[in-house]
Amino acid sequence: MIYEVNGNLRSSMLIDGTAEARLADILTIMDKRTFPKRESERIVGGPGRLKALVNSQRVRVEYRTNGRSYYNASDVLSFAKVRKGRNHEKNNSQRAIA
Repeated sequence: MIYEVNGNLRSSMLIDGTAEARLADILTIMDKRTFPKRESERIVGGPGRLKALVNSQRVRVEYRTNGRSYYNASDVLSFAKVRKGRNHEKNNSQRAIA
């Protein structure tokens, strides 16, 4: 719900449980999907953390006949880690244009 307080718009998304419900919906939908290894490593914070999550059976992994491993998207997103510090994604807006 969006409401106004002293001329500022505010949202009760975190108060009324909407965020938790939306997260549950997203994880349910993504349970049928997989991420490749490198994408999963980027999301959870690195290859070491991904390996630890797989070894502790917190993230399900599927090995396909082509020799590649695919990780359950819902499990990977559940352990997503926000990177702090330097920017890990390429930001083309900071590059000088000659």
